Amino acid sequence: MRLRRKRDSGVALRAPDTATGRSAEPVVPVGDAVRPAPPAPPPPRRSRVPLAVAGVIALLIVAGAVAIALLRTQDGEAGELAPPVAVVGDTRSVLVVVEGDDGRAGSIALFTSDGGDDHRLLVAPRDLTMQLPGYGEGNIGDSLLIEDAALLRLALINELGIRIDEAIKLGPGDIAGVLGEAVRIDLPNAFIVNERDGAVVSASAGSDVFVPQTAETLLLTQGADSPLDWLVRQRAVWEAIAERIAASPAAAIAASPTFESLAEPLGEATVSVLPVERVGVGISELYVVSRDSDLLTERIAFLALVPGSRPRVEILNATTFPAVSRPLAEQLIERGFRIIKTDNAEERFRTDTLVIAQGIASQQAALDVQAILGSGEVVVQASGSGVVDVSIIVGRDIADR
Repeated sequence: MRLRRKRDSGVALRAPDTATGRSAEPVVPVGDAVRPAPPAPPPPRRSRVPLAVAGVIALLIVAGAVAIALLRTQDGEAGELAPPVAVVGDTRSVLVVVEGDDGRAGSIALFTSDGGDDHRLLVAPRDLTMQLPGYGEGNIGDSLLIEDAALLRLALINELGIRIDEAIKLGPGDIAGVLGEAVRIDLPNAFIVNERDGAVVSASAGSDVFVPQTAETLLLTQGADSPLDWLVRQRAVWEAIAERIAASPAAAIAASPTFESLAEPLGEATVSVLPVERVGVGISELYVVSRDSDLLTERIAFLALVPGSRPRVEILNATTFPAVSRPLAEQLIERGFRIIKTDNAEERFRTDTLVIAQGIASQQAALDVQAILGSGEVVVQASGSGVVDVSIIVGRDIADR
């Protein structure tokens, strides 16, 4: 087939062979087309090539051979994708999302287990800011308003880079039902509710026994607390919930059969707060996952999607079809890519999808993306953006299928 060349697009690559499934083959950089070498003229009589010039020629030949070998090696490895992330041994992760009265996620807890004796329950704030794949940046608490717990799960996988096997959604009143009877909660701070005539202390700090409905209120109502103080209070309530499920799992199993296998490890789980950092100022307090903690790199590293860093990807919709980015983002996230951005492209009527490797070092990642999508022309920009590794400009060939 003929090569399509694009100005300022870097290295063009051939489309994958649909018969063999082989990935695209790198070809010559644009503007550097190879011309047939002219026949060598007869050697002049009684003239000799200086030794230094001969050395340079030999060096160029060796360098050319190395370059060709490198291209062939890359071509041979292209398309050999790692299989989808599989469960390793008895390791496990389950996300529990509790819906509040406002329809947002009121409380979020992630259970993790290494399959041995390391069980954790990580409580995350609902005002955690991150990419909601397919919808742009936002708070994970809004995921239930946009879709359901599946979007919240996907957003956390993308942000944390870990496997989350399942998501459980509990509605208003379900926590009270799971508890069934009064539980003891050790409140780290007083629970204060703002009333019309001023703030009222509804529960003092310290250990006390609360009926199920009050315990659910302590979990799902922020009151006068800051988001971080509320998060610490939620951790205390989740300790009581985990203990009750372990001791009397029947009500929890009725809410979700998954709790049957979680009951025993929940009783042994360490309940803690997901490490976060405040980035917002003023009235709105925004939080992001802290990268200074060893939680992801050591304590729950057994859940990592891929070893090392994940290729960063942006998806830009260059068509008039809506909701194109969401399913593409899910495919890539589950295969170990990190979605940095999903948005509309300036171009709106593109026919063929374009996969751009941002820098030579990102060529393999772009080829892997092409193989996952099953479509798209791959080009390599000589100098990367520094923000993303691969850019996907989605055309009708993908949007319309």
